Amino acid sequence: MALLNEGASFPTAMWVLVRYLLVSPHRRRSRAVARAALQPASLLPAGKADGDKTFDYAVRMLRDLAIVAEDGDDLVLRDEVHLGSADSYQGFTDLLRNRVLEPHRNEGIAQPGDQGPKDLVRALACFLTLDAFRAFDEDALESLLREALPKHIPDPNFNDVRRNRFGYWSQALGFAAGPVLLTPTKLTLQPDCTPAVRRTARMLWPDGARLAARDAVTALLDALPVLPDGRYSLELELEKTAPDVSSALSFALFCGEEQGWLRFDRRSDADDEVLLVDPDRAAGTRRITHLEIMEPIDG
Repeated sequence: MALLNEGASFPTAMWVLVRYLLVSPHRRRSRAVARAALQPASLLPAGKADGDKTFDYAVRMLRDLAIVAEDGDDLVLRDEVHLGSADSYQGFTDLLRNRVLEPHRNEGIAQPGDQGPKDLVRALACFLTLDAFRAFDEDALESLLREALPKHIPDPNFNDVRRNRFGYWSQALGFAAGPVLLTPTKLTLQPDCTPAVRRTARMLWPDGARLAARDAVTALLDALPVLPDGRYSLELELEKTAPDVSSALSFALFCGEEQGWLRFDRRSDADDEVLLVDPDRAAGTRRITHLEIMEPIDG
């Protein structure tokens, strides 16, 4: 189930099938009916009616991630509670992120092999060590894994196919941002984990929660272990690039303050503080002691 290889599905294709099942009676449909509805032969290019595997790849990936089950000839949703409504793509990507990062799917992540989602998880952990305040093109991404990962992990061969899939998956899971206007020749991504951090924070804490900054950072790293200083990043022995909180997480927290769903505080009587990477300050860091979760302006 390596997520970056040829034959792996894309989040959007998987969502089409999940959304269809969410609006189906009893959250199930026969495989043949679902295929006919979502991938009608009349819309496929000439000669591909029997050879296009988009639907099959989506089914296999959803099954491997325990989101869809096969019951005889039927496809059945397994986790309706976490999926939310058929209009909630964010709910689906939250579930995808949770399943991709689950510990049992990433055991031995620092050992050779790409079973499960480990190829994507390794790539994310490496990508998030980069400076979150700038964007990187595919030339930088191509050498990133080879230079960052321990030498005993084989060359990940971050070729065109894998880079393309990484672009889709990293943005869908909330760990990257792409340009507003896509360039036709080069993939460009910024290590922006703001969506993942925001969605995780909303699930961890209620509106109005006031947290010691160190405790909040620890909880976010535990929930998003691909971030620098997170469990997977540490297991992969990735280089630490900030004195305290990473550039990636610092950027996400600053975005939260700017967007109005986080408020920072620095109390003189606090027992501890954290240093956020802040290129706009002469010292290059900003000290905070507490975070407050605010009610989002957009709901």
